[in-house]
Amino acid sequence: MRKNEARAQKGEGRKKNLSGERKFHSVKKESNRERSQFKRHENERGRPFTSAKKDAKGSKTDASASDFLYGILPVHGALSHRRRKLDHLYLKTDADSSERLREIRMLAEQHRVPVSEVPVKKLEEMCPDAVHQGVVLRCGVLPFSSLSDLPQTAEGEYPLIVVLDQIEDPHNLGAILRTCGFFKVSAVVVPQDHTSGLTAVVAKASTGVSEWFPVISVPNLARFLQEQKSKGFWVIGLAGDAAESVAELSQDRPLILVLGNEGKGMRRLSRKHCDWLVSIPGDQQVSSLNVSNAAAVVLFHLHNKHQIP
Repeated sequence: MRKNEARAQKGEGRKKNLSGERKFHSVKKESNRERSQFKRHENERGRPFTSAKKDAKGSKTDASASDFLYGILPVHGALSHRRRKLDHLYLKTDADSSERLREIRMLAEQHRVPVSEVPVKKLEEMCPDAVHQGVVLRCGVLPFSSLSDLPQTAEGEYPLIVVLDQIEDPHNLGAILRTCGFFKVSAVVVPQDHTSGLTAVVAKASTGVSEWFPVISVPNLARFLQEQKSKGFWVIGLAGDAAESVAELSQDRPLILVLGNEGKGMRRLSRKHCDWLVSIPGDQQVSSLNVSNAAAVVLFHLHNKHQIP
């Protein structure tokens, strides 16, 4: 770890506090209006329709924007947590033959969401090339959370935040959210620009985790990192060229894990704010892991190292 001291911003002073330790402490037919909605979404592949200037990857969306959410777990999550505007639930014909679809219908009725049974072909028109599992929910676009939504950590626990520096692939974002939810990460923080929106693709890839997990959007990622460092967080950056191994990490102090863009990695300012840079050791014939796989490896390690007495 001493090899990386020169790389850390103000690292000398911060590392002195470690006292020489190596580990880190811290039933109706659809109406004409509904039919037109199907057509409008035919080529969207689960992405939201919006009249806002920014596309689905931007954090700013029009208030009237709508989305077609598909799949049992994403739709169940949206109905359970109600962080979206819920417009209309579409179920395949004879949906009551499925216990999970019956449960979704009951949730919709409980929250007074209109329900229609339609042929499977109609569901395919709404969400082409998607595994809809017999259910589609027309709903509002899922908003990002704000810093005020950052969960409070219980006394004696060390929070872990994952920062995603311009992750643009919605499948990667969804997979990372699923992993973060599984390993009880406090929150995911993303920059406002060059980040995938919380689309239906993200909801499906996350198996519905995105419907309840806090994904916080900030205007300036470098400033966020600096502010959190002043509050006692230690910032760890994952970089393929780092000399230190992820095996050195322990979640025994408040940590922020920074993961970079799929192709370019972390930006210069994000890297500058890291106290340590670590890499995942492996066969050098393989250049790197997919960012969602890398996130799973690091979070698994931190979770299990934290469990060791």
